[in-house]
Amino acid sequence: KEAAPKEEAKAEAAAAPLFKAPKGEPDDLTVIKGIGPVAAKDLNEQGIITFAQLAKLTDKDVAKIDEHMPFSADQIKDWREQAKELAKK
Repeated sequence: KEAAPKEEAKAEAAAAPLFKAPKGEPDDLTVIKGIGPVAAKDLNEQGIITFAQLAKLTDKDVAKIDEHMPFSADQIKDWREQAKELAKK
């Protein structure tokens, strides 16, 4: 039995990164308290690779991550605040 077209489209959408990664070198997201190697890998796979990206997340972006990834909105907002300081360096 073949997968229904809706299911295929849903699977493709789930596989696509949530954000477009910028060009350049990624930052070590594990410097942020609460982001370990697994979380950093998950964020990188979703296109979040720099402190600046995390720092610029809108509340709408936070909700999108919360919906699609195993991180709470409160965690992500905490990371965003830490990233704002790190992005200044």
